[in-house]
Amino acid sequence: MHARRLIWSLMAAALLSGSAVVVTSERQSAEAPAPAAHVKCVQGADAELSGRGPLQRAIDTSLPGTSILVSGTCLENVTIPIGKDGLTLDGGGTAGISATDPARSVVLIRAQDITVRGFTITGGFGGVVITQGGRGLIDGNIIRDSTSYGVGASQLSAAVIVNNTIQNHQQAGIGVAETSYAFIGFVQASDTVASPNIISGNRAQGIAVFRGSYARIVGNEIHNNGANGVNVRESSSAQISDNLVNANGGNGILVAQGSGVLLGADTGTSVFTRPNRTTTNNAQFGIRCQVAAHADGRLGTLNGNSGPTNYIEGCVPSLIP
Repeated sequence: MHARRLIWSLMAAALLSGSAVVVTSERQSAEAPAPAAHVKCVQGADAELSGRGPLQRAIDTSLPGTSILVSGTCLENVTIPIGKDGLTLDGGGTAGISATDPARSVVLIRAQDITVRGFTITGGFGGVVITQGGRGLIDGNIIRDSTSYGVGASQLSAAVIVNNTIQNHQQAGIGVAETSYAFIGFVQASDTVASPNIISGNRAQGIAVFRGSYARIVGNEIHNNGANGVNVRESSSAQISDNLVNANGGNGILVAQGSGVLLGADTGTSVFTRPNRTTTNNAQFGIRCQVAAHADGRLGTLNGNSGPTNYIEGCVPSLIP
């Protein structure tokens, strides 16, 4: 995936306030993207109209490629459906989206090249969920307190996840499942520094990669999660480099069930080749490899109270110090 396709420009004028949409139209050049829309969410005022809040109404009326600039806290669950490709939801670092339906994701993405940036996203059955072939850039958000995953990519979907704080979810902080893939902590392979996420305090895994999926996990802080820092299972794979993996309730990294991990590279000093590190032990092992899984690369300082490594049940280890 060329991640630059996920980033869209902010241009021109349109205004959405409360239940009314006011659009200023002007002739656009062939190069101009769709005009921007402005949404102001006011708690307790016009939260929903016919089951739709002001942000959902803006999504529904926007052209593909539109930037929606949001202020205030939107009390709603929103869906970006197929056909709304290229939308940007921009909270400017101060706006919020808080679920009113605890059985639904706060933000559900099925379109492609979507950006969700600069929000505090709380509650729901999942914070930001990209599914059924969707593709999204999740950048610079605080995502917390859902009853499922903080950020999920499932069913042939793709995500770039950078600069977020993802915490206090009842499942994993990030889940990548069902033949999906994710870049976690960077945007593209030419990056020279990471764009780290802080993934902490989640009841289960920090990051889970499973059911035939792939993730490249670079430069993040993954700590104090209830189970493993990173769990790669069910015929999945992950490249994991330059992360701080501390004080998780299971192992720093668990790889199992025919899956494989590459920890940095045998040599090199870039964010993509450096090994991972532990400064406060994980509860079990630094890395545990089991059930016909394999582990390659450099161990670095990964560690746990039971030791740095545990290879069992047909694991094929090839780690060097």
